[in-house]
Amino acid sequence: MKAMKRYIVNWMIYGIISLWMFSSCEDYDFKDIPDPEIPEDMTPGLKLSRNEIMIDAMGNAQGFELRSIGGGWSIAPVEETAWIFDYEPKSGDEGNAVVGITLKVNEGMQERYVKFVVRQEKTGMTDTVLVGQYTYESQYTRRSDSLALLVLHEALNGEGWRNPWNPRKPMTEWSGVTLQEINGELRVTGLLLSDFSLSGNLPNEIGNLRELISLQITGKVYKCPNSLINLRKLESLNVNFSDGTEWFLPDDMSSMLSLKEFVPGQLKIPMESFAAFYTLPALEKLALSTIYLIGDMPEGISRLKHLKSLDLAGTNIYNLPDDIGELSETLTTLNLSGCQSLSSLGNGFGQLTNLTSLMLSGCKVLQELPDGFGNLGLLTSLDLSNCERLVRLSDDIGNLNITNINFYGCTALKTLPESFGKLSKLTALNFSGCTALETLPESIGEMKNVTEINLSNCNALNSLPISIGKMNLRKLTMTNTALTTLPLVLAEITSLEELDIAGTSGSTGMTGVAGDIFGKMINLKKLSANDNSFSGDLTWLRNLSKLTELRMDNNQLSGIIDWSQWGTEIVTVYLKNNKLEGTLDGISRLTKLKNLYLSQNQLSGTLPAEISQCTAMYYLVLDGNNITGSIPVEITQLNLGYSGLVLKQNRMSGDIPEEVLSSALWKKLYPETNIYPQQEGYGFSNVQ
Repeated sequence: MKAMKRYIVNWMIYGIISLWMFSSCEDYDFKDIPDPEIPEDMTPGLKLSRNEIMIDAMGNAQGFELRSIGGGWSIAPVEETAWIFDYEPKSGDEGNAVVGITLKVNEGMQERYVKFVVRQEKTGMTDTVLVGQYTYESQYTRRSDSLALLVLHEALNGEGWRNPWNPRKPMTEWSGVTLQEINGELRVTGLLLSDFSLSGNLPNEIGNLRELISLQITGKVYKCPNSLINLRKLESLNVNFSDGTEWFLPDDMSSMLSLKEFVPGQLKIPMESFAAFYTLPALEKLALSTIYLIGDMPEGISRLKHLKSLDLAGTNIYNLPDDIGELSETLTTLNLSGCQSLSSLGNGFGQLTNLTSLMLSGCKVLQELPDGFGNLGLLTSLDLSNCERLVRLSDDIGNLNITNINFYGCTALKTLPESFGKLSKLTALNFSGCTALETLPESIGEMKNVTEINLSNCNALNSLPISIGKMNLRKLTMTNTALTTLPLVLAEITSLEELDIAGTSGSTGMTGVAGDIFGKMINLKKLSANDNSFSGDLTWLRNLSKLTELRMDNNQLSGIIDWSQWGTEIVTVYLKNNKLEGTLDGISRLTKLKNLYLSQNQLSGTLPAEISQCTAMYYLVLDGNNITGSIPVEITQLNLGYSGLVLKQNRMSGDIPEEVLSSALWKKLYPETNIYPQQEGYGFSNVQ
């Protein structure tokens, strides 16, 4: 009988270890521990002696189970006690293999005990179990702190750390450990372990550090024990869990009374247990950037009355709960970037009137911004980039006070609501990659503070609103659009400093006379119009005294180049593959010119000695023209780059001066490929 009783008690203890929801004892295997002695402080929040269970006197109701063998069990207290909420199965019930006990809230945090009799109805076999609660502070000391740290040091490969702890020295000399005097002794209040060689299981004993305020671990942590919820004073929890580490949250985490910040790296939390976060009474910041969070978010997030920041970036949530709007007084930061499965922001989203930061980039299946979105009056920026299925903005979006918005890669967005023009504080618009965008609203002309618009790769855009001429743009990018002519209205934007309308290589691009539009843009500094079909001469350049960069390769420009008409601020010129004529005479006045590319034109004349006065010249590329004569010795005065002089396929001849051939510059120009090959019937006489 005694042996049988011991056998039953062992199984009961093992059941407690397997099922008790607060101490995470399921992480231990006690099969090799002598019957039934359990070492002191081995399991936080649960003390076992031969037939005694001790539970922390938390300020909330607690339930636990005893699993016994044989079935048909019942349980009852020796004396009825007011703080027992319930127990089952009761005598006379059918019973089964699980016995459950639920305790009422221990509001006074008092030590208290009750003895239960467990009975197997079929055999009449009985046993007694003493269930007790003790006060939070009474069982933990500096010694229990040090013992817990030693277990943690061993569990996380402490011997392999760059600065391993020496157990023969006091905790005050252990790196990353913060100690404060509490009730006359130094206690552990902070752990900062940032050693990347750290790896292993976070042990249950972490729950013994009852004065811990901050826990930060960087490394590879493979286990998240439920004993963490015993850390009532913990305010910040930041642990870099290894990819795929799973924690099925306890249903009730309210014992973590002080937790304000929870930032677990790559922790796998099943969605069915996510609502447990809602029981954290002081939570202000929650960051769960993990692909493993999948499914519909449960209702109840409104219980987090202090939540200020919610980061769910990279998760696979399907929607936000409708009651998220009830966090309107506290929530200021919401990061949903990379939530590729998010299809809805929830009906209450427009109530979040205190949001200042919202990130929605990469929400690939999100189709619309809900009505009421314009209520987010404190929002300063809005990133909708790569929201590939976004087709509709809320009609009231114009009520926002944002200064920055990004639509990059919104490939399904065709139109914008007319209220869009009311976004008066915007300074930049990025529609790059909006391949379905057909029009811009006429109201865009009201956006006086917008100085930059990017419409590159808007393949469906074939017109611009007339009102765009009223804007104070400084930079406009419209590469690879469906425009076949450049709207004349752009000439009215005299504030424009940068214009990029480059087409696609091999295509016709835009047509028109270059001077009709560009000649009126008197403040233009950079013009990029490669791969189009603009025609006419370059006389309009005399109006552009501030121009520093001109890129018009592969157009239909013609006429004679007159260097006296160029502004002296010019630095870079790309005019390859046009029909330009003239010589380089007079180029010496362009002393800031650094890059000159005039390949495949119809230039003639010689390479003048005055080129040496272009002291900033780094690349001079003139191949494929009709330049004659030899190379002046003055060319050696330039600080050209590697392959910085290209003269092949011209009509040059004669001897190259010996001073040029022997100069340090000559070898880095690779003359065999870049200079010597000339048109048929021409070539230098003293080189091969």
